[in-house]
Formats: sequence, C-alpha cells, structure tokens
Amino acid sequence: MKEYYSIGEVAERTGISAYTLRYYDKEGLLSFVKRSPSGTRQFTAEDFEPLYTITVLKRGGMPIKDIRRFMELYLKGNETIHERYLMFAEQKENLQKQIDELQKMLKIVEYKCWYFQEAEKYGDINYYKRLPKEEVDQRINEFNQIVNDFREGLLEE
Repeated sequence: MKEYYSIGEVAERTGISAYTLRYYDKEGLLSFVKRSPSGTRQFTAEDFEPLYTITVLKRGGMPIKDIRRFMELYLKGNETIHERYLMFAEQKENLQKQIDELQKMLKIVEYKCWYFQEAEKYGDINYYKRLPKEEVDQRINEFNQIVNDFREGLLEE
C-alpha cells in the first residue's frame, strides 16, 4: 500500500475533482491532511475516511460551515463524540425530510407518466372529461384534489 497520495491521485480514486479538494482545503475541511516540506498535500490511506464523510455530508445538503464545524470536532477526538452524534442525528432528520419530499414528487411523476400513457391511448389530454363520472380513474380525482389544495394554499410544505 502506498504511503502518500497526491491530490491528483485522490481525485482519480474518489471522483472528487482536484479543484473541489483544493476548495475543501481552503474552507478548512481538510486540516487533517499533512503537507510535505514544500507544501504539497500528502493524503494517507486513513484520510479517505474523513474525506468520504465530508462527501456524504456535502451531498446530503449540509452547508460547508457546518461541515467545517464537524471536522473541527472530529479533530478534537473523543471529547466531542456526543456533539458529533447530535450533528449526525440532525442531518439524519434533514435527509429524512428530503426523502419524504422526494417520495411525494415521485408519486406525482409516476401519476403523470401513467396519465400521459392513457392520454396517448385516447389521443386527447382531456380524455377523462368525456367519460362518465363513475368511469374516471380515482387517480385523476386524487390528483385534481391535490391541485385544488395547492391552488387554495392548503398543501403542507
């Protein structure tokens, strides 16, 4: 196993651009990375774990300032375990909210896919308006109710 990895090697292995790695360093997220006497970053195999954590937090929407705070706590070691746990618990809650919202959006997109397939069969986007009320698919009625609630400002954000 290699002793040190250059920023280019880390970029190639992780898919994080060298530009982004330099940005993270400038923002104080990579203070755990050692430097050579000439100032070149020298990543070790152990540095990939905190770098991966930074990546997960960033992709999950955590602001850089909060990731910086997490990394400051990380560097302090065991005395900050509880604070780091609290940060991850909050991040978990934020991600769950995002997942819930994405699930709602996916449900609408799935509905629209079904709806456009039906409209294509009939050759008319408003085909259901010609059907007897009892033959209109319940999904259409449910979607129309959502739109009405949206129009009236009744949808929960």
